Amino acid sequence: MQLSFAQNNQAISITVANSSYVPLTNTEANQVRVHVKYTVEDKSIENQKINAVMKVYGPNGTLLRTTSFPGGFTAKNNGGVQGLKTTFNDKSLQSLLANITFTDLAKTKSLSNAITVNLNLEEAPAKRNTSSTSIQN
Repeated sequence: MQLSFAQNNQAISITVANSSYVPLTNTEANQVRVHVKYTVEDKSIENQKINAVMKVYGPNGTLLRTTSFPGGFTAKNNGGVQGLKTTFNDKSLQSLLANITFTDLAKTKSLSNAITVNLNLEEAPAKRNTSSTSIQN
């Protein structure tokens, strides 16, 4: 379930493009991935370096992790999609909540509406049988 709270006075409008909370195949960890679609509403933000902040909360409401882009990213004039991800080694976490906001580069001023995504751990993909049998005549 995803919720979007749009505010008319924001420089950027964001919505969830897609999201997942999945086990990683090469390690004993699970990864949150949220791709956010954005539209620049304030032309003064176009081609400026901005950032995105994702705060991930556990089932009891405790803030577990905050993640963002180390160097920010450039706000494209026609908008686009930005992906945020973070990994948790605690395999007992079956559900999480992620709050995402686009901010200025220093992460001190909100530039967008906030979006909230509820994430439930998905099943690991079934392992494929890669063995083959050859028949010789």
